[in-house]
Amino acid sequence: MKITAVKGIGLRCACEPIHDALSTSRARQALLVVVETDAGLCGVGEAFTYGAPLAAAKAVVEEQLAPRLVGRDPLQISEAWDAMHWGTLASGRRGITLGAVSGVDIALWDLRGKAEHKPVSALLGGTRDRIPSYASGGFYAPGKDTDALRRELEGYMRMGYRDAKIKIGRTPRLPGSPLCALGPAEDAVTPDEDWKRVEAAREAVDGWLAVDTNASWDADTALQNAPELVRLGVSRLEEPIPFEDLEGFARLRRACPQLLVMGCETQQGEAGFSAMLDAGALDIVQPDAGWAGGITECVRIGRAAAAHGCGVSLHCFGSAVLFAASLHLCAALPGLEPLESEENPNPLKTALTRVPFEADGHMNWLVPQGDGLGIELDPAALETFAV
Repeated sequence: MKITAVKGIGLRCACEPIHDALSTSRARQALLVVVETDAGLCGVGEAFTYGAPLAAAKAVVEEQLAPRLVGRDPLQISEAWDAMHWGTLASGRRGITLGAVSGVDIALWDLRGKAEHKPVSALLGGTRDRIPSYASGGFYAPGKDTDALRRELEGYMRMGYRDAKIKIGRTPRLPGSPLCALGPAEDAVTPDEDWKRVEAAREAVDGWLAVDTNASWDADTALQNAPELVRLGVSRLEEPIPFEDLEGFARLRRACPQLLVMGCETQQGEAGFSAMLDAGALDIVQPDAGWAGGITECVRIGRAAAAHGCGVSLHCFGSAVLFAASLHLCAALPGLEPLESEENPNPLKTALTRVPFEADGHMNWLVPQGDGLGIELDPAALETFAV
């Protein structure tokens, strides 16, 4: 069996505006990657883009990666990964390029599972069939006050979640806020209003509460605010500062050990995460399978985390394809922490497959048991959302 084509499919759908600490989303998008073979089998993956132009990521897939893969045996996934890595070394290593590699890698694992009539989780040696998760929401939005935030989180608890995460840090009045460089910030709040949001969330959430600043703080701000987060009952702090500041992360962990530091969804590759782990920067690592290097590289990241005694909680904020890949990966990861389960409205996650994902009453997601990723995409939905 040989690879005959590698293609990108851009998807997009409009959404009501939501904000994190730095950005605003008015649309959800995804770049699916399809690997075709001369045996008639194909695999599907997803390259996460963090809002970058879909056309740019699609061009990397089709013009830079595809020529290095066509004619290869798709079942030799490690060899394909190395070919993509070394073939893009000068222009790649990270960013959109490694995101594109991630999407191809996921598609190759899906294809191998279909060829061997096994779920990807079985190929990885996974032993879990249910994946614990936490509710990821609590974004800023037009007209969304603390009461609305509280009601949102109470709704997640009624669904069966115990743990949840909200966004904080959309505070341009805070000295040094990067929002000032981005222009007027819709629906921003004052620091005091942000603390009230945290208080409201803590009242609504039954289990642990995490907050995510999307790296909008610097190390001094994080050190100043950490004791207040602990006082308000926050257990986990996600990506408080840019991942490049390894010493800042380490200082934060030393100064406030009660607060577990998670990160970083924007970090990529085993080498990047290992540098953070070696520096004592993290309690929990958070790679994204569609960004950090695919399933192949996330397995390596999981091993590095285990060697440092750290847990792994996958970031997952994409379409149904990325969610399926994350479930299979979680089935095999050591030191598994609950998976991010996004609860913002996202048709690319909820309307893209013929059969929806299933969870038990405690929001443990069932790992699909079909061949490959175990999902069947709906052609009508693909046509509706295709760019």
